Amino acid sequence: MDLAAQLEYIFTVRGLLIEGLGISLLIALVAVIIGFFIGVILAMIKIAPKNNAVIKVLDKIADLYITVIRGTPMLVQLLIMYGVVLVSFKSSSTNLIVPIVSFGINSGAYMAEIIRSGINSIDKGQMEAGRSLGLSWATTMFKIIIPQAIKVVIPTIFNEIIILVKETSVVCYIVLRVGGQQVWDLLGIAEKLGIAKPACYMSLIFSVAIMYLVIVLILTLAQKLIERSLAKNERT
Repeated sequence: MDLAAQLEYIFTVRGLLIEGLGISLLIALVAVIIGFFIGVILAMIKIAPKNNAVIKVLDKIADLYITVIRGTPMLVQLLIMYGVVLVSFKSSSTNLIVPIVSFGINSGAYMAEIIRSGINSIDKGQMEAGRSLGLSWATTMFKIIIPQAIKVVIPTIFNEIIILVKETSVVCYIVLRVGGQQVWDLLGIAEKLGIAKPACYMSLIFSVAIMYLVIVLILTLAQKLIERSLAKNERT
């Protein structure tokens, strides 16, 4: 099959590829939100004063969580979630909860270290100033320190989002269902179509690569626009 015929075939299945891209982006978007909130909580635990037994225990749990998640491959985590931890959702009519939770938990460990490093970069005088005004440690952290830290780590957070979007390609290793019907992520639908039409297999894979590249470029542009806007606000 010549290139023109392959491109024509890809054009005819564009709807399926876009649908697969939608599934991949949905998983990534919700996982990023979950990961961000997990990251904030873990970062708070890591930097909180260790003045009672509860915080000390939570700090050890946070260390173990971050070490295990960062030390094992995303695919392995997804398969464990699918086959062991969230096995009750495996055969449910809509089981997108499995990859969403898996990627959210994975992202949370990286977000925690990103946010923690951002908080540590803020002058300690900011905390002292907040406490001197009568604010509690938690209030000072959420209202003064964290907003400044987020600005500092925006490039790193976007880098984590980009990595997460690309990592969703491993979702093709598990079976996805929505409303009782099987669905596929972007790479999954490309592989399914490629198996049905072997002559177009590599063209489909290249198409997937281009679609991921476009998404990454859009995210990179969004990052630059946000950074520019924040820089402008700081100058005014």
